[in-house]
Amino acid sequence: MVDYEIFPENTLHRIAKWFDKNLDIILLVPNMTAVGNCAEEIYFSLLKARKFNKKVILIWPFKWYGLLRINFTNEELLNLESDYFLFKFDCIASRIIRFIFSLYIFLSLVISKFFKVLTGKHLSNAYIRPSLGVNYLWHDQNINYFSWDAVRSKDWSSEITKPIAINLSLDRKKDAEKLRQEMGIPLDAWFACLHVRESGFRDTEKYSERQLYSERNASISNYFDLIDEVVKRGGWVVRLGDRSMTQIRSQEKVIDYPFTIFKSELMDLYLISECKFYIGMTSGIYDVARLFQKPIVLTNMNNWLFAYPMKKNDIGITKHVFSKSRNKFLSLKEWILEPWAAVSYSHPIGEDYIFYENSPEELRVVVCEYMDKMSCAYDAAMIPLEEEIASLRIQRGREIISNKIFNEENVQSYYKKNVSDYDLLERYRLASRLESAVGSIGKSFLMENWIASSKSLGNIKAR
Repeated sequence: MVDYEIFPENTLHRIAKWFDKNLDIILLVPNMTAVGNCAEEIYFSLLKARKFNKKVILIWPFKWYGLLRINFTNEELLNLESDYFLFKFDCIASRIIRFIFSLYIFLSLVISKFFKVLTGKHLSNAYIRPSLGVNYLWHDQNINYFSWDAVRSKDWSSEITKPIAINLSLDRKKDAEKLRQEMGIPLDAWFACLHVRESGFRDTEKYSERQLYSERNASISNYFDLIDEVVKRGGWVVRLGDRSMTQIRSQEKVIDYPFTIFKSELMDLYLISECKFYIGMTSGIYDVARLFQKPIVLTNMNNWLFAYPMKKNDIGITKHVFSKSRNKFLSLKEWILEPWAAVSYSHPIGEDYIFYENSPEELRVVVCEYMDKMSCAYDAAMIPLEEEIASLRIQRGREIISNKIFNEENVQSYYKKNVSDYDLLERYRLASRLESAVGSIGKSFLMENWIASSKSLGNIKAR
């Protein structure tokens, strides 16, 4: 077993803290291997920079032909432009910093190999894959305990409500627009992006997440009626993902993008940045849609605390949660009142719970509700149930986050030695989402599932 630690500070981390405190510069090395985490960390660093009058320097190593042993995520994220970046990612200053940082990681890897020979253990991950600037995105450097006053001081709800400009460069956008037209989507047409998570992207010969995180997945076949509704109302649908996914049927104005020759890191970002709205699940590229502040319809939600419709007009519907001990489907209200083990996050789901997918009809109805809402053919006034769920969600979320939620038994192996630091960081991160989400559950779904679940024990399939 590789003995990694994740949070111990070294000189590099202390330098980053000094820059943040004394020069109002956020040195940010976002998550290098996960597109969702990377996008989230860039987004919150920009919010922090705006609120506290700082600038962000994005740091990212060169690939160096695989010498650094990092499976890099979408590097086009680093080429985005914003007024809150100190300089462009491809400028000379950035290249110098990247070279020094790459050399640092390479030397750390070499030293780690010698350390492994001598002691049987690798160096800490803090040296091999340093993640700078992230530990203090959601709370201040001088706080080593959880405080709701510290959360409120960030005023995340207000910050997320205010748009922040982040864009593809003009050159990259022009290149992407040419490819878009070659795909067949006219520049004056509107389209929705659709992402339905499957487990293949993370599966390897040595690892399969099918059992561990199966509640995060869903079947694309259940979305066909939803797709038809978007097309019927004049839009295109671009299905996002990768080639490990199940291919979908051929249909006019529907593009199964992962299986086209146009699939690229640039087009991944361009399509999300230009879509009229994003339909998806609580999976990695959902945070790319949040980074671009796109309107979002969340489906098959497996988490009501962290991944919840964020902006005012965003809506979503949750999966159905079955309790084995009670032999019943829980109502939405009952699920929110369940313990932390009933929430799908980075810890394994409790053994008592099974998650079931949204039906084709539920998916069709929620996207119709959203499109009606956007066309003003909809009563947008908040109903009492929406006020009730908003209040209960905040109350219950605060109860859960106020106490330690991660221990050595429910974290991945490389967090175990620093589980207290991990727990503190994640609770502040969860609180930022809890306090800032002002979207809603679809009205139809809410009315049918708030007091009692609409799901029965008939012929159903768990996901």
